[in-house]
Amino acid sequence: MRVLFTTFAAPSHFYAQVTVASALRTAGHEVVVASQPDLAETIAAAGLTAVPVGPPLEIEPETQKATSSFADDRNLGGLAMSNSRYDPFPWEHAIGMFSAMTAFVFQNVCAEPMVDDLVALARDWGPDLVIWDPLTLAGPVAARVVGAAHARLLFGPDQMGRNRTRFRAMLDQRPPELRDDPLAEWLDWTLGRHGERVRERDEELVLGQWTIDPTPVSLRIPLDLHYVGVRYVPYNGRSILPGWLREPAPYPRRICLTLGVSLGEVEDGGTVAAGDLIAAVDGLDAEVVALLPADLRARLGTLPANVRAVDFVPLNALLPSCDAIVHHGGSGTFMTALAHGVPQLLVPDMMWDSMEKATGLARNGAGTYIEEHDKLSPDQLRERVVGLLDDPSYAAAAARMRAEVVGMPSPNEIVPVLERLTMLHKEGKAG
Repeated sequence: MRVLFTTFAAPSHFYAQVTVASALRTAGHEVVVASQPDLAETIAAAGLTAVPVGPPLEIEPETQKATSSFADDRNLGGLAMSNSRYDPFPWEHAIGMFSAMTAFVFQNVCAEPMVDDLVALARDWGPDLVIWDPLTLAGPVAARVVGAAHARLLFGPDQMGRNRTRFRAMLDQRPPELRDDPLAEWLDWTLGRHGERVRERDEELVLGQWTIDPTPVSLRIPLDLHYVGVRYVPYNGRSILPGWLREPAPYPRRICLTLGVSLGEVEDGGTVAAGDLIAAVDGLDAEVVALLPADLRARLGTLPANVRAVDFVPLNALLPSCDAIVHHGGSGTFMTALAHGVPQLLVPDMMWDSMEKATGLARNGAGTYIEEHDKLSPDQLRERVVGLLDDPSYAAAAARMRAEVVGMPSPNEIVPVLERLTMLHKEGKAG
């Protein structure tokens, strides 16, 4: 069969798709990956066929624009998808979330030209199955237009599933004249440009006909949706193993420190200052491998003797040698640490699902997190890191979670399931 993967042009979101796409390709299916031109080289480097759609996304300016918008208190709920601050879940937060996500995320990452090109590709190529990133709603739109089966492929706990389910339940309780649904309105308008309409209670366009989920069961959000579990197999992009990683470690223990964009925010306004984190690990009897971009490394000045600063190292190669990892809650980092059984200290950036992952990890005993990190001193940060290293219960729980990850079906093993579901859901429209 023909399988079309699609994601907006964010490498980490594509990385979450690589192993399932490769499994389908090696099983003999035709596979292409459609995204904005920014991602084409990254897709090709993974050995998959890239199809550029729409103009370049330029993800960093778009992210900065969205972040600035969410800094406005009126839009703040939009990326607080874990809802840790909201119990019970109020209507004001729900409508604010979907208004903000539609205006600042969905419409940006799936702009009209991108959607139009993806629909044209689907009409020309005729996929049997479309597998889409949860934020890339151009995928289910294109699938609906051509009658292809379609599924979400998650990169972490199903925040969208929970929040959309809650939103729909609240919507049904409201008077008909007050049932505002910004996301459904945008999807209906988008489909209308291609001769289709949103069907009544049409949640397939948001939640998929089924969902491929790499999240271990102990971290999943319980929902009445059709999930196909799959083992998370780390993919870090084009990787070269550094020589120092093959040598004996210079300290009895090793810590990985990687906070993505957040680590670059040395000044006020970031999730945590890089200088504070470096100060927190200064002098520990452990090597700290800190992933630091060159410009930040220069601004930090002389680093402690036990800190090895690197621009990049593949986490899949580094983490087997680590006793702990400190990170911001990014899905690829989080899932790779789970796969290798490494205790985690999360400094959540409060975006999307980072708090959901943090609380789930703590609930399972495989790590801990810092919520009010702006109020912690380097000494208090150090105390958290030392606790993660010295308390053996964290390592034991992380090992249990690794066993759970390893026990899930491999990408190759779910291929027959995807084949059956495709035959069940495909509508067989003419192109």
